[in-house]
Amino acid sequence: MSIKEIATQLDLSVSTVSRALNDYPDISPSTKKRVLKEAARQGYQLKGADAAHWVQAKRVITAIIPSQETQYIDPILSKVLAGTRRALQAEGYLLQVVAVETGKQELSEFERLVKAGDQEGFLLLRTRVNDPKVQRLLKLNVPFVCYGRTERANQFAWLDLDNHQVGQLSLIRLYEQGHRQIGVISVSERYFFAQERRRGIQDAADKVGLSIVSEHSLEVGFDEEKSYLDCAEFLLQHPDITALICLTSTSARSAALAVMRLHNSRLNHNEQQISVIGCDTPADELTASMGITSIQQAPPAQIGEQLAQMMVSRIKGTPVKELQIVLTPGVVKNGY
Repeated sequence: MSIKEIATQLDLSVSTVSRALNDYPDISPSTKKRVLKEAARQGYQLKGADAAHWVQAKRVITAIIPSQETQYIDPILSKVLAGTRRALQAEGYLLQVVAVETGKQELSEFERLVKAGDQEGFLLLRTRVNDPKVQRLLKLNVPFVCYGRTERANQFAWLDLDNHQVGQLSLIRLYEQGHRQIGVISVSERYFFAQERRRGIQDAADKVGLSIVSEHSLEVGFDEEKSYLDCAEFLLQHPDITALICLTSTSARSAALAVMRLHNSRLNHNEQQISVIGCDTPADELTASMGITSIQQAPPAQIGEQLAQMMVSRIKGTPVKELQIVLTPGVVKNGY
């Protein structure tokens, strides 16, 4: 890596930064101090006799996301990562985000990252059932923290929402509002959180004696536009549905938009609009304006900060048993 990043950050020329790093007498002490401080903050160290050999040190944390679809990094995950970046930066670490393709090449791509040795630890986001990356890092004894759990959650550090309770809260809230024809907008159950949320929904339905028929379930991806089209078609095919439980914030926004447009297209505008619950959906103005009831834990940026703190603690040797945290969800009553 070059010193251009330092120059850009400080609004200085590359020449000025170079001369400051090499302690040239024509550069003022204050400028040298600024340059050296920024170089240290960005994790650079001197690897040669001149400024051209300033390279990034190993104080890097790599966040891994599965690159299943182009819009996988939704606004929620972006806010989580922003909080992580800021908190790591304060500790002198850089955060790099890498999308790894799922499928046959997933483990080999991930293996190359690990063997490169350019990072001190990994953050794994949205873990999957039998996630091979978790198993590999456990075997190599590399520090890592997961945002989410797997079947081997007792063996590593993780931060996760109580996804089973998320599903239960969603179903019970709608049932208490009088809904009996409830649809579920899900994602692939290879994601551990989706499996747990579906289990919570089913357990709550069994408890109150409610049957959720398979025809009232729709699996979508993380592309918001395609999810909207799928939800719109789904609602047209099932006019008896009065409420939807959406397992992701992306699907909640897509479903809410489909509900709004369907409602506006009907002749009888006095007809009750379909209720939408969004699991792990932020309680902001956009959510409220779309009529989404949120099942939420801490704000995304705060979660990101907590992940960063856990990562630094793990690097310093804190036992994994002390770094296994469940976030309790709550209902934010914004919806219709």
